[in-house]
Amino acid sequence: MTSLTNDLINNILDVNAQANPGLEAALENLADVSLGQTPSIWPLAWGWWVVIVVAILALAGISWFVVAYTRKHKFQRKALKAVNNITNNEPQALVSLHAVLRRAVMHYFGSQEINSLQGGSWQQFLQDQAKHTKKIDDKSLAQLAQLESSLYTKVPSIHVDDAKQAVTLWIKHCLPPTATEISRSKPIRVNKQGVQHV
Repeated sequence: MTSLTNDLINNILDVNAQANPGLEAALENLADVSLGQTPSIWPLAWGWWVVIVVAILALAGISWFVVAYTRKHKFQRKALKAVNNITNNEPQALVSLHAVLRRAVMHYFGSQEINSLQGGSWQQFLQDQAKHTKKIDDKSLAQLAQLESSLYTKVPSIHVDDAKQAVTLWIKHCLPPTATEISRSKPIRVNKQGVQHV
């Protein structure tokens, strides 16, 4: 079948060549087609410049966001690591947990406001900061209260693992605070005469 098709094509070409002898002469007189130079990509069209500028701005924005996020959460990661390094065998494990929690809070909220908080005002502060998240339940807040009260008793009322879990949960979900949470959290202090200061 293929040879028949080839024979047919050859016959058609022979007939055309015999019918137009001037066609071959005309084809021989044609000059070669000049392709010219290959077009360059430079200078770029204005649309490409817009795409390049938008891409650079997007990369700069993403980089800035990642650096700011990492810097903001750096102390939180350190505090969580410190909590994980506290073992049950340490004699002062509960004291260490409480110290890590207070240090983390002081880092984000300022030491002047936090140093004065003790007992009920400290617990109220922890509860106020935990209101914006549903991941910290009343049980965890009660464990944080037990952690502080255990610092002043011979027999602690909370196990180290429970305290670690409560501290980890609070640090993970309440730190770092937003700017509005920092401004809202200014504690009310009472001086010796009973006068309240904000």
